[in-house]
This record gives sequence, structure tokens and C-alpha cells, in this order.
Amino acid sequence: MEIKELKENLLKLYDSKTAYPKCSWIKDNPTLGQCDVTSLIVKDYFGGDIYKHNKENHYFNVIDGKVIDLTKDQFDYELDYTDSRKKMPDLNSGKTKERYELLKERLKSSKK
Repeated sequence: MEIKELKENLLKLYDSKTAYPKCSWIKDNPTLGQCDVTSLIVKDYFGGDIYKHNKENHYFNVIDGKVIDLTKDQFDYELDYTDSRKKMPDLNSGKTKERYELLKERLKSSKK
């Protein structure tokens, strides 16, 4: 699977159950609140590192020195990725692990 194909698949699978609980997820902005679980899925498929933007509380991936941010469209402006640090989402915090497992299972089932 290529990154582009993964993004297309994920866009069909996102909903309020996979979104960060404090976000008001809406269909018109499907990537809203999906950055932490999406960054974990990207790491599963393509490796690399997960980074967290210091200002926006936003996770994304860096693979071979290239920024991969499948949920950047939730913002109506360009992010400055230089204001970031390497940091994994906390799977013990809130419902992150549950949301990640749900999205991972949906993705796996959608490929059958």
C-alpha cells in the first residue's frame, strides 16, 4: 500500500469514535482529531518517527527526513513543522489506544 492509498482508505473510516474525544468531529472535516491515531497507523505501515507540533498539539510522521502529515487538512493554514519534537502519542492516555485499535481494525477489515 502506498501513502496516498492509505490516506484515501482512512478518509472513509474516520468518524467520531476514532477522533480525539474533545474534538467536535464533523463529516465535513474528517481528519479533525485523527492525528494521533493516524500517525500510529502510518508508523505501522511505513516506519519512521512520530513528531508532535509544539503549538498545535498535532501529531505527524517523518519518514526518511520527509514530513508525512495525513491529517493536515483539518487546518485552514499551513503548519510550520520546525516547531516540533519527536514524541509518540500516549496510548495510556484517555481513549487513544481504543481509538487506535478501532481504526486499525477498520483498516484491516476494509482490505478484505
